[in-house]
Amino acid sequence: MVKIAYQGIEGSYSYLAGNKFFSKKGKFIGTNEFKEIFEKISKQEVDYGVIPIENSLAGSVYENVDFLNKYPVKVCGEIYLKINLFLLGIRSEIPIDLRLKYLRKVYSHPKALEQCKKFFEKYPYLEKIAFSDTARAAKFISETEDISLAAIASKECAKIYNLQILKENIQDFDFNYTRFLIITHEKKYKINKKADKCSLIFVLSHTPGSLYRSLEVFAKNNLNLTKIESRPIPTRPFEYFFFLDFVFKNRKIEEIIDIIKEFSKRVNKLKILGFYEEGKLG
Repeated sequence: MVKIAYQGIEGSYSYLAGNKFFSKKGKFIGTNEFKEIFEKISKQEVDYGVIPIENSLAGSVYENVDFLNKYPVKVCGEIYLKINLFLLGIRSEIPIDLRLKYLRKVYSHPKALEQCKKFFEKYPYLEKIAFSDTARAAKFISETEDISLAAIASKECAKIYNLQILKENIQDFDFNYTRFLIITHEKKYKINKKADKCSLIFVLSHTPGSLYRSLEVFAKNNLNLTKIESRPIPTRPFEYFFFLDFVFKNRKIEEIIDIIKEFSKRVNKLKILGFYEEGKLG
């Protein structure tokens, strides 16, 4: 059976993304931290990992960009998950409107709390409590008998942990998506025949125009860059490595590999993270 590692517990958004990508097939293994996913893949204890790489509102998950550079992993897929946030509490016969008046503390991941500013402005008496992840916050609430406590988590968490939905879709913006990458060990990686997207990590010489000269290759070959991010190199103060995504729809993989070879001549270091099928919003 295929083993898939994700951060959090059952009901977390990483868990939901993994279930969606793998059609609920495989053994899902929760971890406390993202680093554990990369370590399990490096030791080949699991076949795949599911990691969030960026959110449409909060931006990149820098920790995971750094781990992609550090560990012997490849990207073999991606999936976009719409993030809808629900206010969950223990089940009670008290009417929902009154329940909100009883609430005093709301638990969730800091990013989830941050994405519900308008909700907390409407209920300023509620204290925000940061938790390791949304699903664990929901599980914690389910183990209490306190109607003054609630969690912000997924709708699925209400089912899994037998909680009552007190308020739906409390996020500030409806168009809230997280992009997840599916990663595997270098030795297990195979290019997807439907691949139309590529991720790279590269390092440049610390000289004027080096970034321009390197990216010129993609412009000349009419390739669309969908993301470029710089991250510090720990051993070289104020120097950076770059994380880059580009799409190549209706182009042969052999042609793209030749373009990358040309690109490699203009950089000091190159790591091809993988060729994979572009995920779709919705």
